[in-house]
Amino acid sequence: MKTTMSHPCSLETAERSLEWARERDYAGYDPYDGLNSPILSSVATNWFTRLVAIHGVNKSPVNLRPLLGIEPERNPKGIGLFASACLRLYEATGKETYLTEAEQLLGWLTEQTSPVTDRNAWGYNFDWQNARRFFLPAYHPSIVVTVFCARAFLEHHELTGAAWSLEVAEDAAAYIREEINVVTVDGFDAYTYTPYDEFVVINANALAAAFFLRLSDHTDDDASPTYTDDESLSGRATELFEFVLHAQDDSGAWYYSMPASDSHLSHDNFHTGFVLESLHEYATSDLGNDRARKAYEDGLEFYVRELFEADGAPKFESDTSKPYDAHASAQALITLIQSDDSDANEVAARVYDWSIANLYDSEGYFYRRIGRFFDDETPYIRWSQGWMTLALATLARAQAVHDETPEFTDRIGVPAEE
Repeated sequence: MKTTMSHPCSLETAERSLEWARERDYAGYDPYDGLNSPILSSVATNWFTRLVAIHGVNKSPVNLRPLLGIEPERNPKGIGLFASACLRLYEATGKETYLTEAEQLLGWLTEQTSPVTDRNAWGYNFDWQNARRFFLPAYHPSIVVTVFCARAFLEHHELTGAAWSLEVAEDAAAYIREEINVVTVDGFDAYTYTPYDEFVVINANALAAAFFLRLSDHTDDDASPTYTDDESLSGRATELFEFVLHAQDDSGAWYYSMPASDSHLSHDNFHTGFVLESLHEYATSDLGNDRARKAYEDGLEFYVRELFEADGAPKFESDTSKPYDAHASAQALITLIQSDDSDANEVAARVYDWSIANLYDSEGYFYRRIGRFFDDETPYIRWSQGWMTLALATLARAQAVHDETPEFTDRIGVPAEE
């Protein structure tokens, strides 16, 4: 059960959260790792039985994994999140140990790329059935996992100037451009989730666009034997962002997928956070325009107004409160502190207060969620621990700089007024 405690500062909590993961060699369970069970995988042989296995384990009120033979493992996306967290803690503290730790994690990622491509690309460490749309075997790459892993390499290059980490990031971008499927939607060439499907997810395209745009600052001026000027990373990023702007509805929000009629989620919390974090990259860049800035402002207003409870709990969707999820809390903190909007910063402070009070255990780990009928207090290495560690490291970096969000960073560690 949860241990009550006073609100610690974000740096202290980030370091303890990272330590908790380090003590377990960054290995653990995942909400969707049910098919890692040798018992379930032997009988789950079609889309329906796979979904039953995955969601039966995921939604069980008790953790069935030890009984089903599911072992704690490293998750490539989780390792990417922890590597980024270490790099941000290095920025916040100047401690070389964090840079060394990040490089060790990045080294592991270079050795754990997907076996189905010669490029730098990554997938989850478990078989995954996405409804009836597609089946993705373990370690087969997806656009989202590849972006989050590659982004950690790009962050490393930006901090150190190392050529090797930039090369990995460039190669990952080439993988996305050359091997992820492309589907034309309303005249836009959008990416699908994997090389094997035709499912167009808005946040996946936004994340790829932001990664391309950021990477282009380091590559587009170089002579490229692969792409012409018209096919530059910045050009492709702009095309993808135009698709994201097109997908925004009149409320300022985004459905999960296109067309919206195919979306199993409406306006949910952390995927909206992904889109806004990515769109901020574009709106504040030299390529950004008034339309992009307005789209970001409208989206942020919707996010702040519709996706959080008054006490800072992250709503699941705009019209559905629970479950309140650690992943949503973490992405909210990352997304909201980007903004200089006072309302956004106030919501971020409340999210922080709520998350520490309701999801953090004094042993150093985070619970996954507070549910409609029961809470899930299982420590998940990627879903809750990796994401919250990254969010807290991002806050610690903002505090160290102290000119990004001064009103908010002054509040961190101070419980909200009763």
